[in-house]
Order: sequence, then C-alpha cells, then structure tokens
Amino acid sequence: GYCEVNQADYDDFSQQWISQAARCLRPGGSIYIVSGYTNLHHVLNALHTTNLKEVNHIIAEYSFGVYTKHKWVSSHYHVLFWTKPGKRTFNQQYADTKTSYHDRLSVQKLPRDYQTGQKRYQNALSETFIDKFINYSSNAGDTVMDPFSGSFTTQRSAERLGRQFVGFEKNTEAVNEFAREEITL
Repeated sequence: GYCEVNQADYDDFSQQWISQAARCLRPGGSIYIVSGYTNLHHVLNALHTTNLKEVNHIIAEYSFGVYTKHKWVSSHYHVLFWTKPGKRTFNQQYADTKTSYHDRLSVQKLPRDYQTGQKRYQNALSETFIDKFINYSSNAGDTVMDPFSGSFTTQRSAERLGRQFVGFEKNTEAVNEFAREEITL
C-alpha cells in the first residue's frame, strides 16, 4: 500500500522532494505532479521556492470518488505541469487532428484501468493517462523519472514509448510486487 506522510511533516516532505526533483531536471525539463486537494497548498508552496515555472494547472476528473454523506464527493486530482527554464519539449504532433483539441484541454478525463483478478496499487493511475504526458513532454530516448513509482505504471509507459526510466519507491512490498525484474534496487 501507500506510505503515508504525517500531516505535520508534509510541508517539509514536499519541500525536500520537489527541490531535489527541480535540481535533477535538465534545462527545459518538465515535471507533472498529481495531487489531491488536501496537501495541494504544500506542493504549490514548495514549487514556488524553486526556479521552476508553471505551465498549466490541469484538473483530472475521475468518476470513481468515495461516497460521502456530509460533503461533496471529491472526483478530481490536480495535475501541476511545471518546467525548468530552457527549451521545453511540447510535441505538437499529438495536437494535429481535430479530435486532439479535447486531448489538450485543462480538464482531462482520468480513465480507470480495471484489472480483474490482478493486484493493484491503490493510487495507480491509468497508463493511457500517463502516456499522454510522456508523449507531449519528452521524445524517444529521453529519460523519464518517477520519484513515487508505486505500481511502476510510469515505467511501463516510458519503456513502451521508447524512453529511459529512473524511479524510486519507498514501499518495498510494492517494489517486490510491481517492479520489473531488470530494475537494479
């Protein structure tokens, strides 16, 4: 499962990992951060202390929110698209058709991958959702990094799309269950 961060530590946690991600990005490199609303302010505060620049704030709408009686059902994630100063990759070839207009709106549908009979990481995102961001913001041969690899969805997408992959995951059970055999731990 998911390794939870104490609420009291979330600000420092966000600052630490985001500053390291900003340090590791190449000039013009992009970062997409998927966050719920609870800790969004910590993530945004940490981003604002770096040299990264905001490109978009995307809303990822999903149709599988948890039922609640006394408040609105949360049915979206925030996807923060920021970049390091430099020549940024944004592949327009994915925007050349009439149907791709909807593919580039700042409100995106987050499909749910149903994996009947398979183990699933509770925060796993759809490969088609991840594919979109990898295709737009990198080229074949580029390196894609995921500091919270979870079920290694980003790795599967990156490798299938011809990218190199570097990932980190604190949860050894998830690594043992989902990491590809060729990963060096």
